[in-house]
Amino acid sequence: MNKPEFFVTPGYGEYMLNELHYSQALKIGDRVETSGQGGWDDNLQISESLDS
Repeated sequence: MNKPEFFVTPGYGEYMLNELHYSQALKIGDRVETSGQGGWDDNLQISESLDS
């Protein structure tokens, strides 16, 4: 069995992986799974407006 590889963006992606075990993509062998992207900024804040 192949070992899983986790992929995240620097900053909040690394925090989410280390603290909440969330990753944006996972690769096992030739298969890649992607997750949805949350609507938060680098400070994990969700904007009150779509214009921000």
